[in-house]
Amino acid sequence: MEPIEGINRTPESQFAPAGDGWTPAAQWGPAPTGSRRLRWGIAGAIVLCVVLVSTGAVYVLSGASGTRSLTASVAPKNSVAFLEIRTDLPGDQHGKLADFMSHFPGFKDRSQFDTALDEILNRLTRSVSPSLSYTSAFKPWMEGEVSIAVTSLSGLEGAAMPSISGTTDPGVVAIVALKDRAAAEKWVSSELATEHVSTTASGYDGATLVSFESGDNTDAYAFTDQDLLMGTIDGVKAAIDSKSKGSLADNPSYQAAMASLAGDSLARLYLDTRAIVMADLDSYDQTLQSLGSLDATGAVASAAATLPISADSIPDWTVGSLRADGDRLTLNILEPGTGTAAASGGNHESRLAGSLPASTVLETEAHDLGKNLTTELAALDKDMSTDSTWQQVQSALSSIGGLDWIGDASVVMTKNGSAFDGGVVIETTDADTASAKVGLLRVGLSLGGGSLGVTTRTESYNGTDITIVHADSNPISSVGSIDLAIATKGNLIVAGADDSFVKSVLDTNPFNSLATQADYRSVMALVGPSNSGAFYWNVPALEDQMGEALFGVSASQWASDYKPYFDHLGGVGSTVVNGNTVILRLIVTAK
Repeated sequence: MEPIEGINRTPESQFAPAGDGWTPAAQWGPAPTGSRRLRWGIAGAIVLCVVLVSTGAVYVLSGASGTRSLTASVAPKNSVAFLEIRTDLPGDQHGKLADFMSHFPGFKDRSQFDTALDEILNRLTRSVSPSLSYTSAFKPWMEGEVSIAVTSLSGLEGAAMPSISGTTDPGVVAIVALKDRAAAEKWVSSELATEHVSTTASGYDGATLVSFESGDNTDAYAFTDQDLLMGTIDGVKAAIDSKSKGSLADNPSYQAAMASLAGDSLARLYLDTRAIVMADLDSYDQTLQSLGSLDATGAVASAAATLPISADSIPDWTVGSLRADGDRLTLNILEPGTGTAAASGGNHESRLAGSLPASTVLETEAHDLGKNLTTELAALDKDMSTDSTWQQVQSALSSIGGLDWIGDASVVMTKNGSAFDGGVVIETTDADTASAKVGLLRVGLSLGGGSLGVTTRTESYNGTDITIVHADSNPISSVGSIDLAIATKGNLIVAGADDSFVKSVLDTNPFNSLATQADYRSVMALVGPSNSGAFYWNVPALEDQMGEALFGVSASQWASDYKPYFDHLGGVGSTVVNGNTVILRLIVTAK
């Protein structure tokens, strides 16, 4: 298996940009004293800082191997999740991240990259507490790697899904690699004194374990010569035990996952996928049985035995890697292929892009959709063949000739001026099949549509019939009246919310299609043109509408605080490539 370069992404705090044209409107206010945990919550503050900065206003998580992990040899061997973030920007990542960030305000002078980076980190740590400064509080004693290891999922479900075991204290430990233990110890002691935190010290396997009350939990920390360990008591103890019981670096699953990656990275994420999924299924199974014990028929409990998931269908591991590549950020997420994915089914270049309008700004497509769905349904049928609802589904599929006639399929959004439109394009076996399936729909609607308030009419457009389906609003549904336009173009079935999208596809030719657009071609070349599925997003065309919604800000704040940065983003693309190793790759380009 050839190693590849890559990354991973995420999530959910407010990022306020800094640099050229910095505006006072971008607030970095401190967390309220009564609501924040300890100010020295490095696992949250520093990880958040590096994640935010590494994406240039896009949240990310993960990594790629190359430079050796500084903390995997301390993480517990049975860790089910391990996130490693490199604050030292190892290998080529310092230069390539500087190249990427140079596209954005505040980073255009590459000679000032380190200063600008430190300033954003300072702003982010001060958002945790006004007195916190990354450059003075953390940077002097950190070696350059922060990681989080999770050994137990119990207690991570949240209040909406309480742990069945009743445990609310998961095994979690944050590991900070040290270059100056004495300075780190001095700083932690100072922070604890400032916060007036009462601590209890005890010996554990040659280390001093310091525990303290933190909110509703009891947390702990400990020092080794190389690392600061912080987290739940069980998590910190498990990390201390790694010197005698083995570490994650000794775990064969982790070793195999890391071997699939190459090159230096900004971050790296490892998941013991099978352990996580099976634990989740076991929890689900217990929940169903618990509920079923209250059900006289036992119907709920019996459902647990019909879950159509086996251990063999679950990958051993999932690994993610994020790296900067000069004009782009590249994320790769990999896992061993299972089932149809391992058979490399569906990897090919897009057969639909040449039929989609040049005005396409958002597109996702799945290859060999009918074949893959048929395979998955056949697997489900082995476990659900006697279920009455399943039999009705199978009967409905038989009435339309199954799903094998479906080839590739795409969901599309277009933009013309300020107007948005969209629909779906489905590839069929041939033109006759496309016409037959649309004809079957017309017959079905004419026979049963009247009772449902559904009517159809046909209009002609340049020699092609477009069927307009209209459904009246009704008291059963909260949705108002609906119109749907459907037509065929060769072996394609085209459907849209109105006839304008259908007409735009009918008007498309090989010389004015999405496939001819420079940004689309560039993004697909970088993300991998041969794949089993792809996604494309023209960021400049959608940034105003999506930005305001995603960040929850007013149009004026968006224009002053965020838009200057998003204006320097190009296209975003992702693909899934099947094979012995399944690869999900995502890139974010800069311009």
